[in-house]
Formats: sequence, C-alpha cells, structure tokens
Amino acid sequence: MENRSFITRGELAQTMSAAQVDTAVRRGELHRLARGIYSTAEPTDELRLQALHEVRGLVFTGRTAIDLYQNQPVSWPLEARHASSGRRTSEAHIRSGIPGRLRTGNGLSLVSPLQAVMDAASPAEDAGFLTEAYQGIGAHEALERDLAALVTGRSEARGLLAVTPTGTMSKLEQEAFRIIGDALADLPVTVLTNRMIGNYCYDIVIPETKVAIEIDSFTYHALGGQGTTEQSFLKQAWKDNEVADLGWTVRHYTQFCIHGAADRVAADIRRCVLPRMCRVGVSLPDATDAGQDAVFTWHPVFEPTFR
Repeated sequence: MENRSFITRGELAQTMSAAQVDTAVRRGELHRLARGIYSTAEPTDELRLQALHEVRGLVFTGRTAIDLYQNQPVSWPLEARHASSGRRTSEAHIRSGIPGRLRTGNGLSLVSPLQAVMDAASPAEDAGFLTEAYQGIGAHEALERDLAALVTGRSEARGLLAVTPTGTMSKLEQEAFRIIGDALADLPVTVLTNRMIGNYCYDIVIPETKVAIEIDSFTYHALGGQGTTEQSFLKQAWKDNEVADLGWTVRHYTQFCIHGAADRVAADIRRCVLPRMCRVGVSLPDATDAGQDAVFTWHPVFEPTFR
C-alpha cells in the first residue's frame, strides 16, 4: 500500500479480514474514499475523483465537469457517465453512455464542454461557459466536432448554440464585423457573430436575409497557406454546399479585401442583403434541417483525428 494512493476492498481482503479493515477505519489508519475504495491518506476531493475515475471508470460530466474545467471545487454527489447503464449512488449520479471527444485534465477524463453543459441541470444557465470554452483559433472546428459527438441532446444543443456566441473574433474578424455593421446600420437586420447554421459555424450571419459570411485569412484558408490542410480545404467545400442547400447565401471576404478594399466589401454586402430584405423571422437551421451529417463524421480524410 505504500506506493498506492488508494486501494480497493478486494485488494485489502488479500491481507486483511473484513473486521481488520473496519478496525483500521475506526482508528484512522484507513480512510473510506467511496464504497469499497480506501486510502491511507486523508480524503480529498481530488483523491476521491481519481479513485472513482480509475476504479469505477467514471467520466465526469454536467456540473462536475464544468467545475473542473473552471478549476472550481466540485459538489457532491458528482455527475458522471459510464459505459454501462445509468444509476445513482451516494457518490455520483451516473448517466449511461460515454461520448467521443473526451478531454483529460489532472489525470481525469471529462466529456467535452458542450456535452457537460447539455448534461447539466439547466443548460441555458451555463451558456456563458460555452462562450468561454470555445474561443480562439480552432474553436469553431472543436465545437462542430463536439456537437457531432454528443451522446444525447443534439437538438437542444443546436437550439442553445443558435443564441450563444462562441469563438473569440480575431482582429481581422473584428474589423470585418465593423465594416459590415456600418454598411447595414440603416437596415432592419441583425448582424451576429460565430453562429451555427446546420452542422457548421460561421463567422458572421444575418438571419433576416439568410446571409452567412466567412472571413478568410490567407494562412488558414488559401491553398498553400501555412495553416491550410487537406481536411480544412475539404470541409470548406462541404460547408458551402450545405449552407446553399439550406437556402442561404454565403459570402467570402479575404484579409486583403478587409484591409485593402473595405468600401468594396461594404458595397458588396449591401448588394447581397437588399434584395433579401422581405424575409423576416428567419431562424438558424440545425443539422436536422441539413438532412446530412457533418463531413468530418464520415469522410475518410478525417478518420485519424475524429475518433
């Protein structure tokens, strides 16, 4: 036991009787971490979490995962997922099924931020956590894949994401947002950033006119760009195909347009928006409306990284 932070009752039984274990617990020589799991060290939340993860195979979700992501103390009973059927114990409320796209932190397995929020008691109250969790370079890609990997709650998640901004705008996107917002300031339209349409996230959307806008830097979007990959090139093609099938128009503006031809961008977006002004009350379609799965769930190019 010297090199173990915890030990199971079955392991103790190899050298101690049940009465001896109970006596050791009363004397403070052993401490109960969870049913059938003990330690010679004083119990801490970190030690109990580690024991439940390693011995019981729990993957943490819901409020527990959110607290762990935010480095906050956890509350008990925990919220977790397991490969077997769901159940409730004194230590945890356990849901059945483990999703893909797990994260690891401090030796523990956590569901994705999106799955954690959908498993929480009131997902809408944790929308702010999603905004924080999915930001920076690669945030859109991670969110799209986490949505596809959900065990349950996909429809509810799409509804929540439709009204939750995710992804921090780069300086390029901020400038594009300003140009587009100024160009349309006199029109009764809403300019939103980082919203899901179908299976994919778009930089800027104008729901009333069904216009989606992508701001393309040379590094991450151009053929030969340092950050452009076979996967990103393939995904963009299917992303454009899907939004067109949903009845939306997509506009692409490059960094060279935003920085060097802002007046042309402003004129182009007005030319695109004005004929569509008769449309009102348009909601953002989800993947059910798309009628197909995201390309990274089925194309062989994505197999090494998706699962």
